[in-house]
Amino acid sequence: MRLFSSLGRDLGIDIGTFHTHIYVEGRGVVVSEPSLVATDAKQETIVTVGEDAHRLLLRNPETLAPMSPLKEGFIVDYRIVLSMLKYFMNKASKAVRRSRVVMAVPCGITDVERKAMTDAIIQAGAREAYLLESPVAAALGANLPIFEARGSMAVDIGGSTTDVAIVSMGGKVASATSRVGGNELNEAIYHYIRTEFSIMVSDETVEDIKRTLGTAIAPATEGEYTIVGRHAETGLTKRCMIRKSEVYEILRQPISDMLAVIRSILERTPPELVADIMETGMLLTGGTALLEGLDRHIQGELGIPVRIADVPDHTVALGLGRAAADVQRMERLLVASKLRKGRS
Repeated sequence: MRLFSSLGRDLGIDIGTFHTHIYVEGRGVVVSEPSLVATDAKQETIVTVGEDAHRLLLRNPETLAPMSPLKEGFIVDYRIVLSMLKYFMNKASKAVRRSRVVMAVPCGITDVERKAMTDAIIQAGAREAYLLESPVAAALGANLPIFEARGSMAVDIGGSTTDVAIVSMGGKVASATSRVGGNELNEAIYHYIRTEFSIMVSDETVEDIKRTLGTAIAPATEGEYTIVGRHAETGLTKRCMIRKSEVYEILRQPISDMLAVIRSILERTPPELVADIMETGMLLTGGTALLEGLDRHIQGELGIPVRIADVPDHTVALGLGRAAADVQRMERLLVASKLRKGRS
């Protein structure tokens, strides 16, 4: 047994704009909750975090204010993200102050953003902090041969970003981030409903429409969804119908934007590694990977085999946990140098 095991458990934290997943060594993913903080109406006092915040905000929307501490994977409110990290980390492990933490970040994170994130992890109580780009963590979590002399490619489509990376021989060959994710699909649906039907609907309704009718390929059979919302002008309840073929057309542009960043990485990759990827395929992770036909659409457009991870939502967190357990081997892949408690 290695010495560190007696000091504390390793944590892998996939903290996204909309959801946070935490992997604990030996236990798996133990936290999977909204990246949400509820404050008082003046946003001065933090009331609760995560799933509890979501439930409380539904019951008390007038007396509480929702806050999402991240936007497109980056910190927008340090105080809030620190409180959220402390809450989730202590919920995941009672030995946080003896833990080594590896956290997922978008590709191309700046030095300032890197320092803010690692500082937040240490201040939240961790013993050591590291950062790893989310698609690299996904490749590790899906057991891609990233330490072999051939190319491996992973695409992580989160709530607000699409992150792409190609890895070979334990090092990153190329990576990029597009600020288009699942939220852009929702926004496209919401805008269409508001423009076409003059109806205002909830975020939950839009998400349900995406899950029920959303597709990246032309539907073979038609589907329908009855929308109940408030008319934008009269304020009265109104019903209307949206069809699967409509949703397909609505989503074509944001899906095209996702595809563009994937294609740009392939164009910058050495031909030998592209040949490897043509043979072994591309890994797709993140909740949006489950959109109907997205894997087939990408494969048809790029001519590369595409497979969806077994548990797309948790693949990044699993890879982060594996990285935390063997940081020496991950040295070339970690975005940030080790940060220990008591050092900056």
